[in-house]
Amino acid sequence: MYGQEISCSHYKSAVNQAFNKATVLVPEEEYYDVKYVKLDLVMNDTGVNISGSATTKAMVTANVMDAYVFELSQALTIDSVFINGIAQTIISKGDLRRIQLSPLFVQNDMFTAQVYYHGTPEKGNGFFTRLGLNQYKADPAGINVTYTLSEPYMSIDWWPCKQSLQDKIDSAAIWLTVPDSTKAGSNGLLKKITPMPGGMLRYEWHTQYPIAYYLLSAAVAKYKDYSYKVALPGVADSMQVQNFIYDIPDAMTLYKAGLDSTVQMLQYFSEVFGIYPFYKEKYGHCIAPLFGGMEHQTMSTCGNAGPGLIAHELAHQWFGDNVTCGTWRDIWLNEGFASYAEYLFYERYRGQQVADARMNSFHSNVLDKEDGNGTVYGDDTTNVDRIFSGRLSYNKPAAVLHMLRYEIANDSLFFAVLKTYQKTYANKTAITNEFLQVLNTVTKKDWTYFIDQWIYKQGAPAYAVEWNQLGDAVFLRLKQRATHPASVSLFTTSVDIKLIGDGVDTTVRVFNNTTIQDYKFGWGKPVKAIIVDPKNSILNLVDRIDKTPELGANTLISKDVIVFPNPTADKWVVVGVPKGASVYVADIAGRVVLSGMAGSNMPFTIDGSMLAKGTYMLQVRNGKDKIAGLKLIKQ
Repeated sequence: MYGQEISCSHYKSAVNQAFNKATVLVPEEEYYDVKYVKLDLVMNDTGVNISGSATTKAMVTANVMDAYVFELSQALTIDSVFINGIAQTIISKGDLRRIQLSPLFVQNDMFTAQVYYHGTPEKGNGFFTRLGLNQYKADPAGINVTYTLSEPYMSIDWWPCKQSLQDKIDSAAIWLTVPDSTKAGSNGLLKKITPMPGGMLRYEWHTQYPIAYYLLSAAVAKYKDYSYKVALPGVADSMQVQNFIYDIPDAMTLYKAGLDSTVQMLQYFSEVFGIYPFYKEKYGHCIAPLFGGMEHQTMSTCGNAGPGLIAHELAHQWFGDNVTCGTWRDIWLNEGFASYAEYLFYERYRGQQVADARMNSFHSNVLDKEDGNGTVYGDDTTNVDRIFSGRLSYNKPAAVLHMLRYEIANDSLFFAVLKTYQKTYANKTAITNEFLQVLNTVTKKDWTYFIDQWIYKQGAPAYAVEWNQLGDAVFLRLKQRATHPASVSLFTTSVDIKLIGDGVDTTVRVFNNTTIQDYKFGWGKPVKAIIVDPKNSILNLVDRIDKTPELGANTLISKDVIVFPNPTADKWVVVGVPKGASVYVADIAGRVVLSGMAGSNMPFTIDGSMLAKGTYMLQVRNGKDKIAGLKLIKQ
């Protein structure tokens, strides 16, 4: 949370009410594949009373289906149900509704179910509660707004549905009949506004894109339409951006600047993620009095028009809507990417300092007092608060994606991964391992270790740093402790080290894959200080940074030849030996215990892991001439 903006994590976790529920109530809900949904509903802006019908067209996927099973809140009354036009008897048990079929349906049968219903469900108040239908008075505007918030399990509060992530609805129509003093926003294109009896208007929205059940939406208020066109790279026709904002005198002052930033975002995100996936329809926003926003497909519901929130919900159109997490355990694939998109927008259009502040806030939230505990991969999908943990589902995966970009060290390749992921799973769902497969394929590298330590496990590396400078040689020793060693005992990661001198600095990148690791750099400036990870590229803690005069003292054996670490528990690295020189290691009795020949001027390793603890002598000879000698200590 910063400024007047509140990200969608804050409303999704604002009320600490754990709502325990599996994805679908019973397995029979997976016996059919939803092809089309039409909602024809009467709503208003002053309450949550709702009435109308839901038509579902579906295909049987089970070998035999003996019942049509769906979910609808028991607070809503079903007036009648028809299957293929024939009236049916319904059996209700709480929110679960069942219709026994006779004759039975078999695999690939198509059927149409129509449910007529009405009622006044319990009203939500703009926080993220267990309520899918909300009504609230916008303050200070004084505008009444009724709007839906269905994620993850609340669609049942306003329409008869199958709450399965795996079954995207192929296409949908959302017809909303509302008082003619109001407007109704929803998904897709507004095909028609039809006058209805009693001073009502029917807003007829249609979408031809597959859509997850929880992304269907409705918002009703005294709105005015602020729309414009935007050109997208590679798209011939301009795309509509349609915003429903409160019909109040200062609405444009409140919202125009933020909503206009959608143009930059659409163009930039289309460049780095792939073309906006729903460009044949629209993108837009319905303003509503909620804390944060909700990424309803093609028309997000937002509590403000701050650029961070607008960027977050727009990025969801790619990550969450076009490609939807395959299980709620994989929610980071939705929320982590959307949160990182905030950083990307700031980096591109607000400057690196603003972007860094956003990343620093992610890091602080993940590590402050927590030391990185908890996994990004969800461990309790029955708890809404855990699913939408701001720290674990939003901020930490945003930081992880930034680390991945840092490790790939090639923006073209990093964004190629994101584009390929979007293309591969467009209009579908994906899970963490499927993202990993795309990552491995595009980069031609196995990132299993990275996903394992940062997504499936918990903690972060904490570094104790020792450094010293001898002449032009800078010696550095990293000692890593893992904050949760029972989960990850050692984090394998690159680390940037910044050397600071008088009015000058330089940054080197090292690869850390052992608990104690020594490095040597050449820098002809006096070092005044060391900074670990100066740009917050990786999640880490720094326990201490000390200048240690003893470090490197036993390593410099000539102007050109250096051996480190010394002492060591396993191996010495030798730098500066000319090609063709011979290397000998002898014990204190003068017996040669190791020998070899340098193949080039590149560093090479003397493996002393099999040697007993004690003192040894190193000699480097070029022909008959002794180049250097040094006492080696094996710990």
